[in-house]
Amino acid sequence: MTDLRTDESLLARLKRATSRNPSRAQVERQRISFIMGSLPEESDMTREQIQDVLEQQEGKKQG
Repeated sequence: MTDLRTDESLLARLKRATSRNPSRAQVERQRISFIMGSLPEESDMTREQIQDVLEQQEGKKQG
């Protein structure tokens, strides 16, 4: 059996990270990444196209 040890500095950084809210840009990147990962493998849709669709849905951009 191995003797596993937890790096205390890593735990401290993880704890600090959980107390921060992600920025709007981080949330948008995560949202696009989630959509990209949900697309079928044969899809040729780009990140830019997804971003355009999201901006249209949010009223930020005209179709």
